[in-house]
Amino acid sequence: MLIDRDEVLTYDDLVPDSLQQSLTHLIQQPIWRYGWRSNKRQDRFCFWHAHFAGGDGSSRKSCEEELQQNPSAGPVQELWKFLSTGLLKGHEPLRVYANSHTFGVEGYVHTDSSDEENYFTTLYYAHPVWRKNWSGETLFFSRHNDEIIRAVYPRPGRLVCFHGAIPHMAHAPSRECPELRVSVVIKTQLSAESA
Repeated sequence: MLIDRDEVLTYDDLVPDSLQQSLTHLIQQPIWRYGWRSNKRQDRFCFWHAHFAGGDGSSRKSCEEELQQNPSAGPVQELWKFLSTGLLKGHEPLRVYANSHTFGVEGYVHTDSSDEENYFTTLYYAHPVWRKNWSGETLFFSRHNDEIIRAVYPRPGRLVCFHGAIPHMAHAPSRECPELRVSVVIKTQLSAESA
């Protein structure tokens, strides 16, 4: 699938229920480490993170084999297999991880790549329930000014796909929220055959 550089695509009810339940079970396990930043040089505060496969942000090498060999990432590997035969057909995974936010844990506006790169991000909201008063939207900004161009509600089971050059951030959950806000993140590039 080719995603336009200015598009933010959302998909609901695409991931099978059984896989959604497996992913929810995984994120409720003690997989989390605190101390992750989207940009280590600029972000002052940290959030929760779980790494499944892939190198750092500059890596452009497929991590599919590493993901397959990670026994703790079974449901995430299953999610990748499901997406790679449909929505992300022709893509190869470069980094796969999960981020988690709680009240008071803000994200920072950042990009995942430059305009020129063939680099895409897919988010899957893995928390089992979300309420309107809990906030936690993913905010997307114009590449040309500071305006918000889209706010995506973190509906459980929702997928969000976009080009890595679109500035975005995870808005923190509100004080009302007693849950983790969890996004499974799959960074991809179109494979050489598909590009």
